[in-house]
Amino acid sequence: MRYIINDKKYHFRSAFDTKTGAYIRTGILDENGKDTGIDPFMASYPHLIDVGIMGHCIHGKTGLCAKAGIGCYQSGMLVEQPNMTLEDFKSIAKQSKHRCNQFALGGRSDPDQHEHFEEIRLYVSKN
Repeated sequence: MRYIINDKKYHFRSAFDTKTGAYIRTGILDENGKDTGIDPFMASYPHLIDVGIMGHCIHGKTGLCAKAGIGCYQSGMLVEQPNMTLEDFKSIAKQSKHRCNQFALGGRSDPDQHEHFEEIRLYVSKN
């Protein structure tokens, strides 16, 4: 599916193809809708959001990453917090609908280990 975000505040458009990941953006548009060639410095809403859905890491707790020589910037060996709830993720996704192109899922561990990963994946692909 392809869709266009029209940023009315900063006067540019971006298009995203959900199947291929292709992303294009115009320059700042003039009052007639023509591209001025000036690169928009920012958007009124992020086009990519990094969502930390993981609160703890089994790999960090077991020392697997440390044994492999991989350092953890999220303190996965020490921090034990609950994962983000499905409802909280859906709330973020709902607020971002038609304003954000991509979610980068992360946090303290592999996001595919989240207990609701499949539901999260399906929710963003359908909405």
